[in-house]
Amino acid sequence: MSMKDRLVDQAKKLASSGRVVRAVSNDRVMRLATGIMDAKNRLSAARERAAEAWDILLNGHALPNIDPALDDEAGVHGAAPAAPRGAAPRAAVASGAAGAAAVAAEVAVNGAAPRDAAGAAARQHTNGAGANGAGTYVAAAAEQQLATQMAARTSLSRIGGRDVFEKAYKFMTADNARAMGVYPFFRPLDFNNGPEAQLEGRSVIMLGSNNYLGLTTHPKVREAARNAIDKYGTSMTGSRLVNGSMRLHNELEQKLAAYHGKEAGLVFTTGYQVNIATISALLSNKRSVALIDKDDHASIYDGVRLAQAAGARMVRYKHSDPAALDSALAELADTEGALVITDGVFSAQGEIAALPGIVEVVKKHKARLLVDDAHALGVIGPGGRGTAAHFGLSGDVDLIGGTFSKSLASIGGWLVGERKVLDYIQHFAYSFLFAASAAPPCVAAAMASLEVMQEEPWRQEKLRENFTYMRTELKRLGFELGKTETAVIPIYIRDDLKTVMMWKSLLDDYAVYVNPFITPGVPPKQQVLRTSYMATHERKHLDHALEAFEKVGKKFGVI
Repeated sequence: MSMKDRLVDQAKKLASSGRVVRAVSNDRVMRLATGIMDAKNRLSAARERAAEAWDILLNGHALPNIDPALDDEAGVHGAAPAAPRGAAPRAAVASGAAGAAAVAAEVAVNGAAPRDAAGAAARQHTNGAGANGAGTYVAAAAEQQLATQMAARTSLSRIGGRDVFEKAYKFMTADNARAMGVYPFFRPLDFNNGPEAQLEGRSVIMLGSNNYLGLTTHPKVREAARNAIDKYGTSMTGSRLVNGSMRLHNELEQKLAAYHGKEAGLVFTTGYQVNIATISALLSNKRSVALIDKDDHASIYDGVRLAQAAGARMVRYKHSDPAALDSALAELADTEGALVITDGVFSAQGEIAALPGIVEVVKKHKARLLVDDAHALGVIGPGGRGTAAHFGLSGDVDLIGGTFSKSLASIGGWLVGERKVLDYIQHFAYSFLFAASAAPPCVAAAMASLEVMQEEPWRQEKLRENFTYMRTELKRLGFELGKTETAVIPIYIRDDLKTVMMWKSLLDDYAVYVNPFITPGVPPKQQVLRTSYMATHERKHLDHALEAFEKVGKKFGVI
């Protein structure tokens, strides 16, 4: 009998053992199952054959990675070396039970699980049977399959052929998830009134919004938008370059610059456009290098990709690690110019960037620094001025940008910095030059929100009180929250199916709306329920949510 056959036979015997079935949650058994899965030949075969990460949903194809930080084709400066191709990835450890060993071994050897294993696993979780016996066996097998598949992280978007629609016809994951009642995305709200929203005719507590200061329904903000429509109409129907600029844009730019203590400001049509335009305009040749935090927002990655088309390079450094950034900058040639780009508050983790260390390194190497403060404005810093102000470093950050779509209760984007630099960007960034300008009601609403932020400082204080309370209480319940320090609080589940089923239970059983982040949107074992809080949440909202989290967390064995 070959080594492969002996390993499979041993795994099957282990899985069928009554003692193992009774001890499916025992750590020693899990370590043993992991050891079996670590066999070089098996994992090598699994990595080669695991074509799609979302096969767990009835063999559907994968969504493309929605987080560019998951792109393994670009290394991360300061990160641990990648494991050899045949080695077991850390993420390959099943979060299910030891009963998964046999089926998981079959997956590793043959490259596929039993055809209906994924659907059966989902049904077991849905019916609440995934905690015992055969349900655990099948569910854990599907989870193990997902983990090994994620090692390859291939995507349906890479399918090519004569018909560019081919990939669309083969994409079944979303349809399958909808049919199973576990599709968590693109859910249309009837309306969103702040701390509570209406979904499919019923009221839910909204813990999935970035309306941090609760200004989307503020009377002054609504009135400003209405008045702008009455005065200017609904759109300028042109770009800022030609007929799309108006005094309203200039007025907001001046107020944003003064608010941040900078020389000038620039208003964009979207927050996403801020990073695309700024990065591609500044890094426009082969002597330009973008140094970005591995966990930076997708808009930053897209801006860098546009710059790469002009010859610029991208270097990623280890998340929030000034030492890794220092090492990366030290390796640049004397003829290369560097722009360091980081989120101020990271949108998934709620973590504040290590800005003091980053500023020190940037100054040391005479580089330039751009901070994306989309999730920091209105949340941290004196008067809600963001990350640089939070650390007293406003004068040390070259460019600060963000969006209207969080605390400013609108749609659009902003950038502040030196006048000459912003003047260059608005003349050389195609995505700014040839995009329709921000609509008058959007600009007016953002300007009113900026004024309310300063007139009603209690909102930031109340927001801090709310997210501090939730962070304290969720930790007390036993949830893992990472390094969050802000209004974004991720609850780490570290399992795709469990994350989706907890999201579903919170919504269906307790009317609590949160955002599930699952693979491939996050790396394996980094799945979270992302929660976010507002100044307008009342204690009754938060306490109801805590009661729901406790019950659902215990139901699914997370706490």
